Amino acid sequence: MKLIIQIPCFNEEETLPVTLRDLPREIPGFDVVEWLVVDDGSVDRTVEVAREHGVDHIVR
Repeated sequence: MKLIIQIPCFNEEETLPVTLRDLPREIPGFDVVEWLVVDDGSVDRTVEVAREHGVDHIVR
């Protein structure tokens, strides 16, 4: 079973790394844990930071 953790973002360049650091990549009972950032039109480096930190999916 797969779990996708959704993270809504708007100009979260500074806080996204802290959030991602605290999110699990493994949870008992799930085969896969993925991260999904939903970017709401950020004008900072939110998307780039998400990519740099290994986010699996980004929706803009």
